[in-house]
Parts: sequence; C-alpha cells; structure tokens
Amino acid sequence: MLLLLLFLAMLFNIVAQITLKHGINVLNFTGISLQSLIKLSTSPYIWFGAILYGVSFVFYIFALSRGELGRISPVSQALTTLGIVAVSVLIFHEPITVFKLVGIILLIIGTVIIFY
Repeated sequence: MLLLLLFLAMLFNIVAQITLKHGINVLNFTGISLQSLIKLSTSPYIWFGAILYGVSFVFYIFALSRGELGRISPVSQALTTLGIVAVSVLIFHEPITVFKLVGIILLIIGTVIIFY
C-alpha cells in the first residue's frame, strides 16, 4: 500500500508539473511583472496544476502515515525526479546528457539503499 501511495503522489506531482510547464509556455511568461502575475492567476493551466499538486500532497500525507519520514521523503523525491527527467526528455524534448544519466544511476542506487 505504501508503494501505491508513493506512486500516486509521484504521478500527480509529475502531471502537475507538466501542466504548469505547458501553462507557462502558452502564456509566454518572460518575467515577473504585474501583467505576468495577472496572466498567471487567471490561467486555467496554472489553477489545474495547483489542484493536481494538492491531490499529490494528499497521497503523500497518507504515505507518510504509513512509514518513516527518513525513508518516505527521499524515495518520494527521487521517484518524482526520475519521472520529471523522463517527461522532460520525452514530452518537452529536452536533452539527456551524460551528467543526467550519471545522476539518474546514482539516484536509483541511493533510493534503493535508503528504502531497503
């Protein structure tokens, strides 16, 4: 059950970040100004992304209720990071570098060590 809760928290977190990235791309956000803040506050993508973050938070809280903070938090963050790197490459066509690959390998090794 713990792994399912972590997976759902990660999934909603990643979808929230995709939604926010798409919203920023659509708005052509270039910096902080009153006009930009108004655009952000009225964007349905930004609001939907925030709601998805809220759902992710609920699943994360339930996961925390079932395990140790010192295991749950690092694993949750690692899973989300791995998912975001995959999404950034597959959906947003961002480059995957040698440093990213090394980081992913180290992240997986560290996550396995912490979780077990």
